[in-house]
This record gives sequence, structure tokens and C-alpha cells, in this order.
Amino acid sequence: MSKHTIEVPLSEVIDTSTIEDLKVLKKDLGAMGVRLTIPDALPGGTLVFEYDDEAHKRNAGRKKKAIPADSGLSEMTQAQMDEWLLDAPIAEIQETLDVGRATAYRRVREARSRVVYAVVSLVDIDDSQEGGDV
Repeated sequence: MSKHTIEVPLSEVIDTSTIEDLKVLKKDLGAMGVRLTIPDALPGGTLVFEYDDEAHKRNAGRKKKAIPADSGLSEMTQAQMDEWLLDAPIAEIQETLDVGRATAYRRVREARSRVVYAVVSLVDIDDSQEGGDV
């Protein structure tokens, strides 16, 4: 978890309205997952704000479907799965993974982004072929 703590020193002079404002602030921040610690001796004390930046993630949306254990895909590595996704027709991907058309295309796009292609200069290939014929 990513917990953070921020300490804010207070002034030596604090009026009554500031104390009330801090109590309201503590209540409002508490609703947002931020814990505010107000010291007993306010003048010269330190306000301590504590929060977890991962506490309020949405976790929205449907979770990915698991590949069935009896499927041949379950034994594939990520690289093999990417290769299969790039070679298989969309209809087969949809049926095998039991996903919709848009999701199948998204899986192909994700696989394409993970694949590393070798870039070879055609000039280098021509030079190596000519050098071998001499």
C-alpha cells in the first residue's frame, strides 16, 4: 500500500473559529479517506494528514474471463498467446476466449503492442548478399 503522511506545523496564535474549522475539515477529509490528527495543544502543534493513495480506486468494470483449464491456451506462455492472437481469425478468438468482437480486437491490439519486431535495414541485407557472392 502507498500510505502517505503530511505534517503541517501550526502557528502559535490560533483563534476559536480556526479550531471549529479544523473539526469540520477533519470530518470532511475523513469521508474522503484522509485521516487528520489534531493535536491537543493547538498553538505550536502539528496537524498530521494520513492517506492511502490506493484506497479509492474504482475497480469498475467486468473482470477478465479466465481461460478454461482444459483449453490448450491455458498451457501457453504470454509470447505464445500473443503469437496465437496475431495469427488467429477474430471469429476463432471470440469463440475460444468467449468474448465479444470488440474485446477480441482489443486483445489483438494488446498483443500487437507487446510483440517486439526486429528492424533490419534493406541496405545491410543487400550489402551482405553482395559480399557473399564475391
